Amino acid sequence: MSQTASSIDTQPAIQLRGVSRRFADPGGRTVGLQPTSLIVPRGEIHGIIGFSGAGKSTLLRIVNLLERPDAGEVIVHGQDLTRLSAAGLRQARHRIGMIFQHFNLLHNLTVADNVALPMRIAGERPARIAERVKICLDFVGLAEKADVYPGRLSGGQKQRVAIARALAPEPHVLLADEPTSALDPRTTLDLLGVLADANRQFGVSILLVSHEMEVIRRLCHRVSVMEGGRIVEQLDMADGRIPEGSRLASWLSDFGAGPAASPSPSGRPDAGSGHHLALEAAHA
Repeated sequence: MSQTASSIDTQPAIQLRGVSRRFADPGGRTVGLQPTSLIVPRGEIHGIIGFSGAGKSTLLRIVNLLERPDAGEVIVHGQDLTRLSAAGLRQARHRIGMIFQHFNLLHNLTVADNVALPMRIAGERPARIAERVKICLDFVGLAEKADVYPGRLSGGQKQRVAIARALAPEPHVLLADEPTSALDPRTTLDLLGVLADANRQFGVSILLVSHEMEVIRRLCHRVSVMEGGRIVEQLDMADGRIPEGSRLASWLSDFGAGPAASPSPSGRPDAGSGHHLALEAAHA
């Protein structure tokens, strides 16, 4: 039975139903993602946080089937990606943007050509590509860098180009894997503003993996806490506070991050509060 436009509009941006992914680590241990479910409503910025080996990046990569689950369903905007043909999956991925920790720009292409690349691969018309490249570079504040090569950009500028590239095909969903971990604190704040603006202006839903608590508190509407390959807790982050008694609050206390619910006078966490999981290696 075909879906009506109204039924599609009310569906979540992302639904993971009992997905799992198991593989062996270099030491021969079986690791990965336990059967896990997640719903991300349309228009939400949803964070995934946890220590090393918790399964954060595996879960993120399952959303666009860069990692194909051993079991379960992956539904993005009402479409079950696990049931698509190879051609159908390629088409679906055009509406799922991805932002990587280390930018993944092609250094032999100009900024404009990097932004245009996914649309060219998809066979878009040149006029449409030129229009979207201009819109997206204007949005991230790099219109004047269109003809510059990535080697002449700062880290923050490179990540802005990566965001523009991800937005160019007008995705429904953005997946961001540690997008700020290679950046200094001031540049991180700037990039979080760009992602928040993308969510507000374009209505794109964002699923973001981070071990930096400050990123989660400043950007996300909700957060899923992962441990041992599964989601163990979900918290509302609308006011930037972490509920007392939550597992996440306990982690922050155990690792010396200080009080878990102390926003700045503005109502948002202070830039120097240091709430993060930077000591994750000790807990892995």
